[in-house]
Amino acid sequence: MAATVMANLKQDIISESRGMVVLFPEPYNPKAVAVAAKHNMIIPNNSAKQLLNEDFGNDTLVLAMNSHMKQKIYDEYSEAINVYTLSEYAGEPEQEIKDPYGKGIEEYSACFELIYRLVSNVAEYLDGLSEEKEDKDKGEE
Repeated sequence: MAATVMANLKQDIISESRGMVVLFPEPYNPKAVAVAAKHNMIIPNNSAKQLLNEDFGNDTLVLAMNSHMKQKIYDEYSEAINVYTLSEYAGEPEQEIKDPYGKGIEEYSACFELIYRLVSNVAEYLDGLSEEKEDKDKGEE
């Protein structure tokens, strides 16, 4: 859901979703798709992709849903860099996103609302970085 929200808020960056355990091609959870659709956002009609060492780089920001997943990424991927929790990058490090998997539509809706708020904060922060870079580039001309 977070990648879909970011793609809707910031079309000028590439936003992709990855999974930690993708054993076979599997579509996105129908409850997540339904909740996103209620907010006029379409989750891409593709299957989950496994996170790989090749996904990390100096120009890539990886936002994990919670501190457990962040630590697991650092533990399992030797190339892992620039990994933060969504909440810490959004300026709310104490906020943990609870995985709604296996729960009802209400839990998915609550999760979406939290993700939307946090991703909005990240998008605003990234906009500020872009403006700073533009101002710096103009000053160097």
